[in-house]
This record gives sequence, structure tokens and C-alpha cells, in this order.
Amino acid sequence: MKVNRNVNKYIKDCKHFFPFLSKNEKTFLKRLKTNIIENIDLDNVTYDDLCNEFGYPSDIIVSYFEEQDANYLIKQSRIRNILKKAIIICTVAILVCCLWRGILIYKS
Repeated sequence: MKVNRNVNKYIKDCKHFFPFLSKNEKTFLKRLKTNIIENIDLDNVTYDDLCNEFGYPSDIIVSYFEEQDANYLIKQSRIRNILKKAIIICTVAILVCCLWRGILIYKS
């Protein structure tokens, strides 16, 4: 079934409000999309109709986080921070190695 462009935009906007996308968040977005498809006439629905029926994307995400366990949210944000730091450290290490190699080649 072809989904209306406004529905895809609505789901995409909801997706952008998540600070991280783990399995639970992806499942939530799939259920939201299924719920929209089942309950709305897709032929002539507008973005405003979706916001009026289901709420604005920011409100949906706020209610989702209110329902979640605080330990889960803390764990996910820690994992994200660790990954960010690891990527930064690896990038800096690669740049330093390339710079060092360039200096050695230039001296010889």
C-alpha cells in the first residue's frame, strides 16, 4: 500500500525528535505508522490533520519518554555518549598518525 507523503513527513518529523534510535524507538515508530494507516483516510489527509488527530511530533515524543523507564533512558544516553567519544578519539588518532607519517616522509 502506498503511504501518503504527509504521513511519511509526519513519521520522519517524529523520528527526528528522538535523541537516539534503538530497537524500542523503531518499534514505537512502526506502531505509530501502522496506527495512522489503520485509522486515517490516506487519500486526502494533510499534515495538519495528522497533528490534530495524533498530536504534534514533539508532543508524541515527550509522552513516549514520560512512559519509558528512567534507567533505560540513562543507559541509552550513556551508550550514545561513549560512542561519540570513541569516534572522536579514533578520528583524532588517525589524523595524528597521518600527520606523523607525513612529517616522516617530508624529512626523508
